[in-house]
Amino acid sequence: MQKTSFIILVTGIVAAGMWGIGDYLGRKGEEHGDVTRGQSIAEQTCLRCHTKFDGDPAIADAPSLASFGLRWPLENLEEALAEGITVSHDNMTMPEFTLTPESIADLLVYMESLSQEARANAGK
Repeated sequence: MQKTSFIILVTGIVAAGMWGIGDYLGRKGEEHGDVTRGQSIAEQTCLRCHTKFDGDPAIADAPSLASFGLRWPLENLEEALAEGITVSHDNMTMPEFTLTPESIADLLVYMESLSQEARANAGK
């Protein structure tokens, strides 16, 4: 009886440990962003030229923020946002700026929310 209880206890501890390790590895290096802060960052930087969604009245020919998450994984932007994006759109040069890891996480979470909304609206 004691041996069985001990085995069950050890199995539970190992399972919890494996779950914790798997969760950690799945999120290694990942920041958890805040959508509201991300929206504020987008309004201060991105939405000067980019629109939120395709079809919104465009200020420039820059792609919509929602379209980034529809085209590729948004985490692909992390390094560029950390090091400073320098991109040209046709005859316009994107302003150079760098963000903190927390700001990057906030902006990417906001952009993902826009991509999810665009996906949901496309299905209607």
